[in-house]
Amino acid sequence: MPRPVTLTLRSRPALTAAAVLALAVLGACSTQSPVQTDAPYLPADGVPAALGAVQARNLVVVAQSKGATGVLSGFIVNTGDDTLSVTFLTRADSEAGKLDGPTVELGPRQQDRIRGVQFAEVPVAPGALTEIVLKSSAGQTYVTVPVLLPDGYYATITATPMSTATPTTSTTVGPAVETTGTAATAAPTTSP
Repeated sequence: MPRPVTLTLRSRPALTAAAVLALAVLGACSTQSPVQTDAPYLPADGVPAALGAVQARNLVVVAQSKGATGVLSGFIVNTGDDTLSVTFLTRADSEAGKLDGPTVELGPRQQDRIRGVQFAEVPVAPGALTEIVLKSSAGQTYVTVPVLLPDGYYATITATPMSTATPTTSTTVGPAVETTGTAATAAPTTSP
């Protein structure tokens, strides 16, 4: 009859030392790695921006190619108690001293989808980054935004024809035209 294996007093300290060593080695891994919840994470395609009481979220420019007309997509929020106007420009327009561009007006504590903001010529190809400028009574801020193809859920965000007399940045503000198939419909306007 075989004897059952039992631990002797001599083997217990060796097992305890091995367990302590294993815990120390595994514990050292966590001291050398950053805590993932401390790393900033943007759960969207676009980027945020802040300018005084203006908060912009998920900003992207949708364009078919480099040099094509681009449409700004995202949300804008007025966290203040006064009506605000926000003007959008390309970096080139801002550096050239241009003051006018597509403008969005927001009432106190209002949020809305950005509609009708177009840039006549996107300086980079989809997949790259470009800079736009947000201007309000609080000043201006440069925002580096991604340029994306009109694909997937951006497929309905298309540029409307711009006249030849229109400057680099369109001054048209209103509902963006969304196309599905061959029919064109205006996006519904909502306000909270």
